[in-house]
Amino acid sequence: MYKPNEFESAGSLQNFSMDVLLRDGSVLRMRALQQSDREPLIALLNRCSPETIRYRFLRMITSLPDSLVDKLVEVDGRNHVALVVTQGEGPDEKILAVGRYFAEEERPQVAEVSFMIEDAMQRRGLGTILLDTLADIARSHNITRFSADVLADNRQMLSVFRKAGYGLSSNIS
Repeated sequence: MYKPNEFESAGSLQNFSMDVLLRDGSVLRMRALQQSDREPLIALLNRCSPETIRYRFLRMITSLPDSLVDKLVEVDGRNHVALVVTQGEGPDEKILAVGRYFAEEERPQVAEVSFMIEDAMQRRGLGTILLDTLADIARSHNITRFSADVLADNRQMLSVFRKAGYGLSSNIS
């Protein structure tokens, strides 16, 4: 298991991998997103409901443009960190959830955080696990604050932030 101060030396997170225990007792694998995860990431999107997609992208989309997929898989392990939770191994591995942050250029101590969790895996603790791990990684890179655009009706995500003890502020736009 990684400790916060070990993230800095984890090979830019390329080698980060750990088992995670869900509320229901099942064990899944959390690891760093790799550029080779392009197709599994698209498959995750294709398994998600329109509501889940709208919550993640703040609008309805039916497919990800190549330029957006490129941006999502081009992680650097510092300013753009992405973790996936998977089931299975090798060719049978399936991405069930992804959490990520992008450090803001104008305020490098602040990062925008986002999550997408397959519908069947929601309400099992994955959002909390991803948020806590991303926060540990962010702290090791001197990121002290997360921001997130969350739709007002996305009560599950708002609950994850609230239960984690993070202060919430809202802006209506």
